[in-house]
Amino acid sequence: MIGSEYIEEYIYYWCTKVWKKYIILSKLIKEQNPIYNQFSFEAIRNGFIESQPELNMGNRNSDVRKNILPKYIVAFASWNNKILSSPTLIEGDFCSIKELFDLVDENDAIICLGLGCRTIEEIIEGIRKNDKLNDYTNDWTNEQIYKHFYDIEEKDKYNYEFCKKNNIKYYDTYENRKELFEQIIEDINNI
Repeated sequence: MIGSEYIEEYIYYWCTKVWKKYIILSKLIKEQNPIYNQFSFEAIRNGFIESQPELNMGNRNSDVRKNILPKYIVAFASWNNKILSSPTLIEGDFCSIKELFDLVDENDAIICLGLGCRTIEEIIEGIRKNDKLNDYTNDWTNEQIYKHFYDIEEKDKYNYEFCKKNNIKYYDTYENRKELFEQIIEDINNI
């Protein structure tokens, strides 16, 4: 977890289902820390979806996705580190923060990007405020956003409490993202 004295292998960062913000952060971390191997959960998941559609990895509630994908990603990062001898940065929300916590060891870091325990209405307002022309939510109605993020409020509150209880650094990314991302990178560099 961030705050531990030494990170040997990986930094996992989990994000409460707002894809565009962790892609930006991941690129910034990689720019400042080129030694990291960088992997996207979405890329790994999409590889499964295209190469093995019978696994139903596109359904986030499928048993296969819940039971296989988190363990696969953590094992993949471990083997990648052993083979290439470089630390690994994995971004995405491929499982719950608790599942990730249970899968990694003390040499790994987890950071959690959240939404500050806001309501779904505040979250939709924030998405609208920060939407760019090429963002996937830009063309969606508020109803479509609500349907896509229907459980985000509950999950974010759970993540916040879990992170607090387990000494995992939780970052509220709702506002001031540029400054916050700079702080996150500084925190990672000080691990």
